[in-house]
Amino acid sequence: MSARSARPRGPISALFGMLLAAVLAGVMITVGVAPAIAFTGVGAKNGIGLFETLPDDLQIASLQQKTEIYANRGGKPVQIAAFFNQNREVVPWSDIPDTVKNAAVAAEDTRFYQHGGVDPMGIVRAIVSNASGASQQGASTITQQYVKNVCIQEAELLPTPAKVQAAYDECTGGIGRKLKEARLAIGLEKKYSKNQILLGYLNITGFGGRIYGIESAAQYYFHTHTKDLTPAQAASLLAIVNAPEVLRIDDKANIPANTERRNYILASELKHGMLDRAAYDTAIATPVTPRITPTTTGCAQAGSAAYFCDYVVQTILQNPQFGRSAGERYNNLQGAGWKIYTTLDLDLEQQAKSTINTYVPAKSPAGTDLAGAAVTVEVGTGHILSMVQSKTFDDSASAATKGTDYTATSLNYNTDETYGGSHGFQPGSTYKLFTLLDWLKNGKGVYQSVDGTQRKIPFAAFKACGKQLGLGTFDVGNDEGAAENGQMSVYSATARSVNGAYASMAAQLDLCDIRGMATALGVHRADGNELQDNPASILGTNTVAPLSMATAYAGVAGQGQVCKPVAITKVVKTDGQQLPVSTSDCSAGVPKSVAIAAGYALHGVFGGTARGDDTTLNGAFGMVKTGTTDNANQTWEVGGTTKTTTAVWVGNVSGSTNLREVYSFPGCGAQAALARHCIWRDIVGADQAKYPGDATWPTPDPQYLYGQQVTVPNITGLSQKDAAVALAKVGLTAKLGTPVASPRVKKDAVAASDPKPGSVVTPGSVVTIQLSTGPDGGKPGQTQPGTVPDVTKQRLVVALDLLKSAGYANVSDQVTPFATPEGYCYVIGQNPAGGTAAPPETPIALQVIGDPNKCKRG
Repeated sequence: MSARSARPRGPISALFGMLLAAVLAGVMITVGVAPAIAFTGVGAKNGIGLFETLPDDLQIASLQQKTEIYANRGGKPVQIAAFFNQNREVVPWSDIPDTVKNAAVAAEDTRFYQHGGVDPMGIVRAIVSNASGASQQGASTITQQYVKNVCIQEAELLPTPAKVQAAYDECTGGIGRKLKEARLAIGLEKKYSKNQILLGYLNITGFGGRIYGIESAAQYYFHTHTKDLTPAQAASLLAIVNAPEVLRIDDKANIPANTERRNYILASELKHGMLDRAAYDTAIATPVTPRITPTTTGCAQAGSAAYFCDYVVQTILQNPQFGRSAGERYNNLQGAGWKIYTTLDLDLEQQAKSTINTYVPAKSPAGTDLAGAAVTVEVGTGHILSMVQSKTFDDSASAATKGTDYTATSLNYNTDETYGGSHGFQPGSTYKLFTLLDWLKNGKGVYQSVDGTQRKIPFAAFKACGKQLGLGTFDVGNDEGAAENGQMSVYSATARSVNGAYASMAAQLDLCDIRGMATALGVHRADGNELQDNPASILGTNTVAPLSMATAYAGVAGQGQVCKPVAITKVVKTDGQQLPVSTSDCSAGVPKSVAIAAGYALHGVFGGTARGDDTTLNGAFGMVKTGTTDNANQTWEVGGTTKTTTAVWVGNVSGSTNLREVYSFPGCGAQAALARHCIWRDIVGADQAKYPGDATWPTPDPQYLYGQQVTVPNITGLSQKDAAVALAKVGLTAKLGTPVASPRVKKDAVAASDPKPGSVVTPGSVVTIQLSTGPDGGKPGQTQPGTVPDVTKQRLVVALDLLKSAGYANVSDQVTPFATPEGYCYVIGQNPAGGTAAPPETPIALQVIGDPNKCKRG
């Protein structure tokens, strides 16, 4: 019988049915003898649609089966969701017991093993029975019903309900359809064995609603498997096939009718020797007692993993490797019967969900639209280990109409608009990572000093793509205001997240290169637009997704290797073959040495804005950065260990509520702006327990700590203005110190500096200059003593230049042959020692190592 309910018949329709059957009875013989006959008259006048698209040599082909998505727990796959148009699980012949085979034959086609696909005797029997009013019997054989169900299967794949219904009507009515069905049934019998056809029928036929195939029916109605069905259960299930909507037993009102039909089937089994009297009596005495086990389709069933499930679904629907067209990919998801294995760690997922529920309420405080999200990726693979948010997943049409008070949404805040509908959020100072990386890549160091003062900076101080910006002003404010003004190291500026310092850094770089660093580490705008490269962008004004930021920080933790996010590790088809999927896609995002230096600087943030957040790392080396946008509308914390990184966002989905003014959040001091810290600590602690990070981190190369070292020039005797210019030329900053008396230097000229001339320092360092108060007793014509500079450890040519600059020209050197790096000669000792007060004519003796033949040249 059909997979849908039979229509009620009146006397007239019954009479028409008998006449039609009589006509078909005569035609069937012709069909059986000459199955290739062209039914020109009838076929041309009847729209038999999908039947005409079925091949003449119809085969028992693959059926729609539910696709299942799996996560991991304890190293074992656990199903989290299923997708289907038809809830079907195909079973082999070996799993079909006699109870089911007998019930099918007894219910639908007792002469199944005798006829050749079309049963004229069955047609006559049905005419007599229907005419006499004894019972309504169908004339279609099991083979014919299989053919019709193939047609219905094709109809179910059409894109709209209207097209599905129209195609269904074509599959189930009309003389032309019946003739085509008969011809295909005969052809099928010639190609396949009876057992193969019966198996195909049991796997394809409908059992009410979306339940298709005997295995899904057994699981849904009786919470068992086909191989374990009793005679009574098997007969009850096959009874449903006759008229699913009035005989399905998940509606209590249908149980009496189902029992009646079941008993008819059992009696037929007894009559035809398929069941002995004792088994029959036991089955008849057994009440129809269903044990309904619902199976839902979609991600809502995935619980805490629902948003990750939706990300997997979007990945399937948008990736050509899962189908050549959008329609093909959708049909594969809904009916290909794939088993999709994912990266999700259910233990971490559930802990992360519990954590975010602890600190962020699902229902926003009155008048606000706030939420939180967190995602963890594995370093070195890009595998997404957990993905949670404070809302509950709901992709129903009504979810979008319930306003900000609703605790559920279909938007996945962890992902892009393309993969979850979210436009992303401004990441604030977590975006400073990319300025830091470009700073290091340009040979600058984390201990170089920059000006952290909040101030207005002309756009002309910046360049983008090699061009100086035009008119405009970048008004840079610090979170702590003037308290963060002044010179500071980049390391300290990173730890304290000082905006003014990062603006100073960006002014020495190219804004396009900073944007390029973000792109190289997989960051892109969540709304699909291009990343902006204006001055304000360095402070995190682009809207991005937490998954993008977790990926970027994983690139640093991976010492420069950035891996695209991966959610799917394996897709197994129904035949056991695997679809080719990439389990990791990694590349060099930034140089290893640069990433190591950046990780070193990020570790310092645990002593700054993320103070104490490393308490759950249990000794593992960690790196982190916090981010807070203007007026604390969005708050972030991103980082982790050498094995996992986590991005946490808490903020405004819409609106501009200041999270520092919200004190109704549970835990973590109740202030919404602090929630990210507690969430990040707890999630990273759980990650560390399962994926322990390394306890150590490589030491950065010296150039990334101190930059390309510069030598303090000799500014003695220069005016304050000229001294400042001379220092600025080598990247140093002048600071005025206490005046000193100097018999050798005229009043108001530079008498001394700290560090002293010849000292090797980090670019950006501050040099304190002391102006002279004038002579204090020096006699005219008498040369006054100066200070011999320390030139040890310098290359010989540099040492000679420093001494000459200090006024000492009477210099000798003694060279000891020695193989030095790059063949240079180095000063290892001097007499008088550096810092000694001595007049300019004093002889200076240098002890040198290197190649005597090259010493004067290098």
